[in-house]
Amino acid sequence: MNIAALPNHNGLADPLWLKLFHGYRHVIAPLRHNGWVTDMETGGGENYIRAELGDGTELSIASVRALPVDPNEVTGWTVIRRHVEDVSRHTVLYDSTPGGPQGHHGNSLIPMFARIDALDALTFTRRLIVSATHVAAFSGAHNQTAGIETPGTAVARYFEWTERLVSDEGYRCVWERPESEGFPLALFENVGNITSVRVTRSHD
Repeated sequence: MNIAALPNHNGLADPLWLKLFHGYRHVIAPLRHNGWVTDMETGGGENYIRAELGDGTELSIASVRALPVDPNEVTGWTVIRRHVEDVSRHTVLYDSTPGGPQGHHGNSLIPMFARIDALDALTFTRRLIVSATHVAAFSGAHNQTAGIETPGTAVARYFEWTERLVSDEGYRCVWERPESEGFPLALFENVGNITSVRVTRSHD
């Protein structure tokens, strides 16, 4: 299994839960690739992401306050590690909201996951690689490869690369591998130019 199971509760059909769980897929999927069952908590309008680490603690991820319904409104992330039996025992691991210690990172995912992965609480210990192949309409192809990374950081990088293709370079996603069928893989097109972005297992 490449990814942790989905949460199991009565709210899985709730429209707000579905909207948030899909909207924050770029944060939830990397956590699940670390092997942690991850849920979106929505009680009382306090939207936040919760990941069970399996050692009696959990992570909660929010923004300045609760997560907005529109992920584009996020201005930074806060990551808190809590004890399940006593939520008053907690540690702020990361704060990239405006004015926070890591505020210069803003809503970038990779620095946040580098801090999360340093917890040494990963369920999946394999290493992954993100790569892309760019094929221009009237020239050859060239490849781009990141380094060997932990699952969470690699999948977070995949989402940052694909988001940059769409928002900054004008590409559109024409196909993406279903989550249940393997590591992330997607195909993008822009005026005849084709780019594929993939996550693969490292064999080093």
